[in-house]
Amino acid sequence: MLKRFLLTLCLGLFTLSSPLLAKAPERLIITAIPDDSAENMREFFGLIARHIQASTGIPTEYVHVENYAATVTALATGRAHLAWFGAVTTAQAYMMMGDELEVVAARDIDKGFISYFVANADSGIAPVKDLKELAQLAKGKNWNFTFGSKSSTSSHLMPRSFFADQSGQRPEQVFRTVAYSGSHDVVVQKVANGEFHIGALGQPPYERASDAIKAKAPIIYTTPKFTNYCFATKKSLGRDTIDAIHAALLSLHASEEGRKALGYLKSQGFVDANISEWMSYVELLKSGVDIGK
Repeated sequence: MLKRFLLTLCLGLFTLSSPLLAKAPERLIITAIPDDSAENMREFFGLIARHIQASTGIPTEYVHVENYAATVTALATGRAHLAWFGAVTTAQAYMMMGDELEVVAARDIDKGFISYFVANADSGIAPVKDLKELAQLAKGKNWNFTFGSKSSTSSHLMPRSFFADQSGQRPEQVFRTVAYSGSHDVVVQKVANGEFHIGALGQPPYERASDAIKAKAPIIYTTPKFTNYCFATKKSLGRDTIDAIHAALLSLHASEEGRKALGYLKSQGFVDANISEWMSYVELLKSGVDIGK
């Protein structure tokens, strides 16, 4: 009798704690790093939410946050169930949650992402073959420079890393000022209007800019490829729910709202991904590189 009681108790505890048997949330909350205007993100991540809801049967809502750190905190504390991270925020989330973090899927372009260095058209800065050449051209010119957010992979960390590797100098040693404009779309706008001579941002936000803006801020350098964005969740959400979200993301191209969202994300579709593909960023952050808060 005692043996049967202990077995029943153990099964009960397993049921309560196992992510395999976790109950799906009554409402699935999605959030994302704010790398574009709030208006655009509410519209297009709202479309992804509608697709996931139609695919999984779980009421789904996109909730906008105001900064990158808030996205990580929202997932870690359970205020969001699914988060759209860049590589840096994926690494920050892993350092906060450890193996509880699970990467659900990534876009096809996130396995070979690129950033652009753009320059104000009136500055007369021509395309360069590498960033060593750009650093040499900048000598004595008093040019200023802007990244996006300090926690951005494609508008800060990787452009900074490539600049240092190729030129042997930090941007602060080359340009008169180095600023952080907050998001990709603001970077290209401020370079186009002449507030900054040069800036760095990711490919999709640049491609989304109007032709008029791009004409005033042409590309002068394209970085080598690197891994970037993904959708991530917590394993405690439950295996069945995670698998359902994964299937929904990989079928995003199958619905009208999904195709509109993919057009915004400049992607043909989502693919399988694993946290191991982002672990080099974890090691980079642990090395003490300055990416801000």
